[in-house]
Amino acid sequence: MILCLPFLMFQGRAQEAIDHYLEAFPDAELLEILHHPEGTEIYDPEADADQDRPGSAHQTEASEEEALDDTASMEAVVDLEQTLVASAQLKIGGQVLMIQDSLVKHHFDFTPSTSIAVVVDTEDEFRRITDHLSEGGEFLMEPGDYDFAKNFTWVKDRFGVSWQINQPLGAPDPDVAPARAPEWTQS
Repeated sequence: MILCLPFLMFQGRAQEAIDHYLEAFPDAELLEILHHPEGTEIYDPEADADQDRPGSAHQTEASEEEALDDTASMEAVVDLEQTLVASAQLKIGGQVLMIQDSLVKHHFDFTPSTSIAVVVDTEDEFRRITDHLSEGGEFLMEPGDYDFAKNFTWVKDRFGVSWQINQPLGAPDPDVAPARAPEWTQS
């Protein structure tokens, strides 16, 4: 059995997120990426429900303007010219993140109740990562010196993923084994 945490499922923006994280983290490494075939679209179950409603635009002859509106709403979900990510493994700080685009439109997104924790060694590393992740996002806790950390911030990035970046007060305890990511091998 292999347990991978976190597993990040985007809705048409996985490739953009991967590119952003590769830029944000100095040691980030894209281990593997597979894309869906070109032209794969995200299924919107709500659009199917609209088709079944009496008097809906789908049951009556739609005007050219309505058809353009339908296309615009789909483009809001995903850029139809972009290839969707079927599966990707991105290694950051020794941890593998699994990333993909969902092929079904959901009414939910990421929640800050689960965050990705990042522990850094230097203030420069803290600032660089914080600056990249906060670009287009929002702070849930402003960067600063807190009682529990030399530098800490809790930020929701522009994709809605929650990150807690921590530069600890002191050096790690040498008697405690460091956490390690699983070693991936191909069979």
